[in-house]
Amino acid sequence: MRGFYSPPDQDMLSGPHNSAISDGTAAPFTRPSILETSLTMMQRNELNGVFRKKQRSRRPHLPHLDYLSVYAIAVNEENAAGGRVVTAPTNGAAGVIPAVLKYYLEFLSEDPSRDILEFLFTASAIGMLYKRGASISAAEMGCQGEVGVACSMSAAAFTAVMGGTPAQVENADEIGMEHNLGLTCDPVDGLVQIPCIERNALGAVKAVTAAQLALQGDGSHRVSLDQVIETMRQTGQDMMSKYKETSQGGLAVNVPVC
Repeated sequence: MRGFYSPPDQDMLSGPHNSAISDGTAAPFTRPSILETSLTMMQRNELNGVFRKKQRSRRPHLPHLDYLSVYAIAVNEENAAGGRVVTAPTNGAAGVIPAVLKYYLEFLSEDPSRDILEFLFTASAIGMLYKRGASISAAEMGCQGEVGVACSMSAAAFTAVMGGTPAQVENADEIGMEHNLGLTCDPVDGLVQIPCIERNALGAVKAVTAAQLALQGDGSHRVSLDQVIETMRQTGQDMMSKYKETSQGGLAVNVPVC
């Protein structure tokens, strides 16, 4: 499948450049221990084998997460550099929707022209509900109104192009926002970089996860989208202004700029 890379070479993980790691993990089994006096030789060997298995070097092979993240980061780095991006739904959250759409087109789509339209129309419809029922401004809602809304829009759109029913689409976008409620906007030095760039990557991954959860069900769910939008609106109103794009709280005052 396009874009997927092969698993890492096992020889690379067990080569001489990892001798220091091997020595370090083996050290506890070569030194005398009080614990050894209470174990038989067979028990010690079994215990040593368990620990050695758990401490082998591994490289996680999760290409879907890698691609979702890199697509989102690319868009937001372009935004941070003053380049051209699509405000979807805002510049600070502009990486989530393109990342999920690009991921779908690269690895899953069989009819890109049709899927692009369905994806974008679905995302736009959900975004309109947030704009009318609450806000998509971090100055009013905190980052739940930007990355949270982008995550919800992407979850709904991804579910739609995956063949989900309207009930599953609504379930997906509700999940996407429900678990972003209360997200603050506290950019370091007032720049849309930290934590914004990484946050877009996490928003994209969360959107696909929300869609997967919805697609595994029949569309029935306890919390409705209308309830989540109203909760988001109330949460944004109750949120202190220093957590709403002012850089007067959160990471903005705890991460040194130098």
